Formats: sequence, C-alpha cells, structure tokens
Amino acid sequence: MWTSDPRQRLEVSPGFWLMAAVVFWLDEGVGFLPWGVLACILHEAGHVAAAAVFGGRVGRLRLSATGAEFTMVYDAPLSYGRESLVLLAGPAANLLVGGMAAAGKCYLLAAMNFAVGGFNLLPVLPLDGGRLLFDLLADLLDPDWAERFLTAAAGVLTGLLVGVGMILAANGLNFTLLVTALWLLLCTIRGDSGAGRRPVL
Repeated sequence: MWTSDPRQRLEVSPGFWLMAAVVFWLDEGVGFLPWGVLACILHEAGHVAAAAVFGGRVGRLRLSATGAEFTMVYDAPLSYGRESLVLLAGPAANLLVGGMAAAGKCYLLAAMNFAVGGFNLLPVLPLDGGRLLFDLLADLLDPDWAERFLTAAAGVLTGLLVGVGMILAANGLNFTLLVTALWLLLCTIRGDSGAGRRPVL
C-alpha cells in the first residue's frame, strides 16, 4: 500500500496497478479504454460538483482494484434527499454527455457514457442505484431493514449477472460483464455498502 503523504489524502493499492495492467492488456487493439476512463471521470465530476453545492469536498481518494473511491467530507450531515441528489448527479452527467455525444455522432463516447451511467443505476450496493434505493427505504422504513433487503436483492441480481457474464465469456464475446459482476458479488458478500464513497466503474 502506498500513500501520498502523512495525511493519507491519496492512497494507491497494489491491486490498482494489477487491475490497470489487466485492463490495458484486454483493451489492446480495441481502443475503448480512453473513452471509458473519460466517462468515469465525467461521472465522478458530477458527484463532486453536486457535493460542492451542499458544502462537500473530497477528503480522500483511494485507488484500488475496483477503481477510485472518494471519501466526501461535509460541513454538516446530508439529508437523505440531498444525498440522493449527489448520487444522481454522476449518472446524470453521463446521460447528458452521452446524449450530446450521440447528437454529435460520437457514438463510442455516447455508448461509454450510457454504459457507465446505466450500470451505476443498478440497485446494488455500493453502486449509486443501490445507495439511492437504500436512502429511500431507510427514510421510509428502517436503515437495518433496508440494508438486509438490498443485500438479498443484490445477491439475486449479481448472481444473474455472473451467469450471463459466464455465458458471454464462454462464447468469447466479452469478459467485462463477468469481471464486473464478480466484483459486485464480492461487495455483496462482504456487506460493503460503500458508505461515504463514490465508486468509479
């Protein structure tokens, strides 16, 4: 593990370098990677900009095998409503840029933004969609019950995604869904809600 300074505002794990090498290897000759990275940056910029409106700032950035994880610091705790707006800002930025890219016939940029934005809206923790649903259920019912419900639902959904990913990989079509679904399944098994973080995918 490497940290940038004693305050540990930036942390880079060995898994990040391993994942980066794998992604570069899989993307060789394809050319999706730069557009995918741009879509992820735009997604995170949406979150950070919305958080700033409510007095938030990036307190820490951790780069790991699962991407970039932001720890946001706020002057005061956010209500469920404001947290939901911050969560929606990432996918919204992707959908907005994707729409403009499609209108300008930049179809690869559009596809990457739609993929990143849409994927993050899946109702699985720690993705934005899972946290949105958690906020809604926790506000209406009980946070513990909401997390148990989402964990059960995520187990079913990620299991289906792993199955579809295995079929695609077995037919030599694409390994991305399988790798991503396995990551989500691991998060579900660990009970990783991603509280206070902004994952990049």
